[in-house]
Amino acid sequence: MSIIGKVRNFFAMEDEYEDDYEYEEQQKQHENQNKQQQQQQMSKQAHEEINYDRNASKQKLVSLPGGASLTSKVVLAQPREYAEAQDVADHLKSKKAVVINLQQMQIDQAKRFVDFLSGTVYAISGDIKKIGTNTFICTPDTVDISGTITDMLFEEDNSIKRW
Repeated sequence: MSIIGKVRNFFAMEDEYEDDYEYEEQQKQHENQNKQQQQQQMSKQAHEEINYDRNASKQKLVSLPGGASLTSKVVLAQPREYAEAQDVADHLKSKKAVVINLQQMQIDQAKRFVDFLSGTVYAISGDIKKIGTNTFICTPDTVDISGTITDMLFEEDNSIKRW
């Protein structure tokens, strides 16, 4: 209060209710400011929830292994000697499936060849399966093999031998 206000108040010239009125005005202003701040916070939270939902839906995207390339390669190999095992292993390391026909190799070299490829497939967490007589398929970890073609081939071989 100013000096003039104090003098008026001392001589009872100023109305006491004016101070109460000013106090009520200030309270209303504070309440309005609080309401505005709450509304702003609520709208901000609503925007954050919308953005979170949008980001969550974007996070459901999954990248495919192997980069942008969507094509898979299968290499057919018909080795004639054990020295070609490293070429087949290189294909497996570069995430390519390899079908190997060992009919042109000697039996002892073919066994060593399969042993070498089994170790390679184990090292890259892949798979090796026999799909026919002296024919194998080796796959990296990005390729799954399903089915039982081997059983059908052996049944056919056995039925032919029975005749």
